[in-house]
Amino acid sequence: MKQLVCSLLIVLATIVISSTTSQAAEPTPPAGFRSLFNGKDLAGWYGLNPHSVDKNKLTVEQFDAALKKMRDEFPTNWRVENGELVNDGYGPYATTDAEFGDIEFLIEYKTVAKADSGVYLRGLPQVQIWDNNQASLHTAPDRNPNRGSGGLFNNLPRTPGRDPLVVADKPFGQWNSFRIRQIGARTWVWLNEKLVVDDAVMQNYAARDKPLPAKGPIHLQTHGGEIRWRSIFVRDIGADEAAKSLAEADERLKTTLADKVLIERGVRYLADGRDEKADLYVPLNRAADVRSPAVVIIHGGGWTGGKRDAGRELNIGTTLALNGYVGMSIDYLLATDTASSWPTNIHDCKTAVRWLRKNAARLQIDPDHIGVIGGSAGGHLTSLLAMTGPADGLDPKDPWGEFSCAVQCAVPMYGAGEVRDSKSAKAMLGKTRDEAPDLYKLASPITHADAKDPPFLILHGTADKTVPVEQSEILAAALKKAGVEHELVLVPDAPHTFDLQPKQQDLRPLVLAFFDKHLKPKAK
Repeated sequence: MKQLVCSLLIVLATIVISSTTSQAAEPTPPAGFRSLFNGKDLAGWYGLNPHSVDKNKLTVEQFDAALKKMRDEFPTNWRVENGELVNDGYGPYATTDAEFGDIEFLIEYKTVAKADSGVYLRGLPQVQIWDNNQASLHTAPDRNPNRGSGGLFNNLPRTPGRDPLVVADKPFGQWNSFRIRQIGARTWVWLNEKLVVDDAVMQNYAARDKPLPAKGPIHLQTHGGEIRWRSIFVRDIGADEAAKSLAEADERLKTTLADKVLIERGVRYLADGRDEKADLYVPLNRAADVRSPAVVIIHGGGWTGGKRDAGRELNIGTTLALNGYVGMSIDYLLATDTASSWPTNIHDCKTAVRWLRKNAARLQIDPDHIGVIGGSAGGHLTSLLAMTGPADGLDPKDPWGEFSCAVQCAVPMYGAGEVRDSKSAKAMLGKTRDEAPDLYKLASPITHADAKDPPFLILHGTADKTVPVEQSEILAAALKKAGVEHELVLVPDAPHTFDLQPKQQDLRPLVLAFFDKHLKPKAK
């Protein structure tokens, strides 16, 4: 008898635990927020895919029938499980009964591989959710899941907010949290407490020439993969708070470049299988018919280190974009202790020029006016890129061999004019100069000086203890002998490695005047 009673108690306990699990307690919103999902059922939500119904193309009867069909389908694709709102990847979007204007919105989600979903605001797409493990594709250059979730994906490419500022996604199996603030069309997004969209205007996807609607529902998108949502809270932002927030945001804009320069990070420009990427520095608010000159930016680091988004490259890229140029700061193959990088490193630099020409129309670039600038090892590669052509055997065969690698001017900064024996040179080339004198000669810019070379502006600091000033002097001498337009500027007391604003001298007017002269043709 005691054994039977114990068995019954165990069964009852199991039922109670199971019931508690399936009927989770209603979520408790933070102070000032209210819950949009009760954790128990689909109350407050209905099914609607806004892209599948168009009042302008359907009769009233057809429109009403389509809405009824989606409402009826909603519970077949959406369910509540353990206090979570779960979608199987299909069916109409979960849509709030209520409509919202200026709000702060909190939501958590967990999804699966190859995810493609999002949060619609005011009935329009969207704060994007990606599987950021997916690679970008040359066949779809403006679809970049590898840049992470949280961007306003339906903004036009290369406009603020379209791509997130940082990758903030958590690994699969973990919950991600969005905090979204929208006042008018101005939108801020935090993903896992990291700011990924900073005061960007959300564009009206349905009618780009019109502002966002004053109000609209929130949609949770379905797009082919299971996604779970929970802790869905909202608070309305009143007129006084909205005005104060926008005034503060306007003040911050005065001290940033956010409304003038867009940095498009992690751009894929090399062949499939390569991990090195580029950052684009794009001037904002260009007219549709404007074609901007472009400049490739090559970082330094002794051919073995460095990165495309270091301080020097950021300084150069923003300076260029603020003055009407598209800057392209690249990573390229670096040498290691066990593997040389030659000639792939110079091939990568030349491929960047080809990539700009291939994508000229999409990026609003003038393909006939492309320059290059780089410092230290990047200065050496800058000179080599500008001074070599197909006859020198250093142009890569692929990719995009139909486009020229030629540039119209070059600014090497404290780089090697002649590659000499050093630990870093051996790392790059794989051999010493005694072992391969012809290889060192091929890798030296001065070898290739001829009258067809483009104009040069050479910069070097007189206090450089890493790359002797002599290296820039022999480069200038070789260019002079070949009859190439050039100028050598020695910056008094400047050390090795400086950007366009060293404390010794502001170089921006000099460099910009040089680029303007050679990359901005005067109107006829």
